[in-house]
Amino acid sequence: MSRGSAAARISASAGDQWGMVTAGQARRRGVSRVDLARLVADGTLAVVQGAARVYRLTGAPENPDLDPVRAAWLQLGGSKSWEERIADPDAIVSHRSAAHVRGWGDLTARVHEFYVPVRRRPRRTDIKLRVRPHLDPERWDIWSGLPVCTAETIVDDLLSEHEDESAVAQIVHDAIRDGLLDQDAVAHAISGHERAYGHTTTEQFVAIITGEETHK
Repeated sequence: MSRGSAAARISASAGDQWGMVTAGQARRRGVSRVDLARLVADGTLAVVQGAARVYRLTGAPENPDLDPVRAAWLQLGGSKSWEERIADPDAIVSHRSAAHVRGWGDLTARVHEFYVPVRRRPRRTDIKLRVRPHLDPERWDIWSGLPVCTAETIVDDLLSEHEDESAVAQIVHDAIRDGLLDQDAVAHAISGHERAYGHTTTEQFVAIITGEETHK
């Protein structure tokens, strides 16, 4: 295949994917491994660091903060297109990674965390997968082009993991600020976690985690 044809086919996939494409997606479009190697050699493509078989179009805008989790998500999808994976998600960004993608709180996402419908064994040690056969569509939405858990789900998940209360409180504050959490949703998210954090009632925990108690 000519360089121009291969580059055009790659661009068609990369357009919806932050300038990135997987080797599997390229093959579906008729771009062989040899073609990919040539595009890398001539500088049209660059291998995404840390994400084997994921490539970036040279010159495509980069986002150092989000691109690592985006590349990890693409890697999990193999040859599936972005549209296919959004219509029937096979990996949803969760926990610390979800908070990070949404720009909430200060918890460091040490690994890329995802919910997946079936058990998988990623080759990468910096990807953590949790199996959830069916995640209600109301528990995730599209954010920055990725399927990401909602604020309520993030808070519930982080409390289930016994994350620091003040760190989760910062995420709650940021989500409220962005209009994606209210008092009722906070109460629903934290219900059942009160005693683990030393609180007697949900109402008490809500007041503390939202900062209402400090203003009384």
